Amino acid sequence: MEEFYQKISYFLEKHGFLKKTVLFFTKYFPYFVLIVYPCLLFYLLITKNSMLIHATLKPLVAFLFVTILRKIIHRPRPFEIFSIEPLISHKSGESFPSRHCVSAFIIAFVCFYANNIFGILMCIIALLLSIGRILCGVHFISDVLCSFFIAGIIFIVKIF
Repeated sequence: MEEFYQKISYFLEKHGFLKKTVLFFTKYFPYFVLIVYPCLLFYLLITKNSMLIHATLKPLVAFLFVTILRKIIHRPRPFEIFSIEPLISHKSGESFPSRHCVSAFIIAFVCFYANNIFGILMCIIALLLSIGRILCGVHFISDVLCSFFIAGIIFIVKIF
């Protein structure tokens, strides 16, 4: 796995535009998701969509669950284990699962309550954000995959 991250780092250093693109996804897509989410809630409110309560509670449950799970597991990040330099500065520990990724995916999933095309677009953004987290060396692939599955399970489970 160390060789995988070293090859990614080397490849991105050689290809400046690709490195800037990955950094863009990693840096700005979380803000985009953060802006979209309250807009979604407002849209569901004004359209009197019955899924507003689910769109509010499911991301909250996902965020809290992952925050607690990360504290319990306290898994080190790739840059802590391997001899690689992360592309972005990041705190140590609490790598598993990725809170950025679970939040992006659960918000993307609840966007389907408003519109299928919007939900698909947000899933693509969540996927690009997740890939960026891996390529930057701050998450393992398993951190991101588990985040996707946690978001999916929380999305499909009936809250009430």
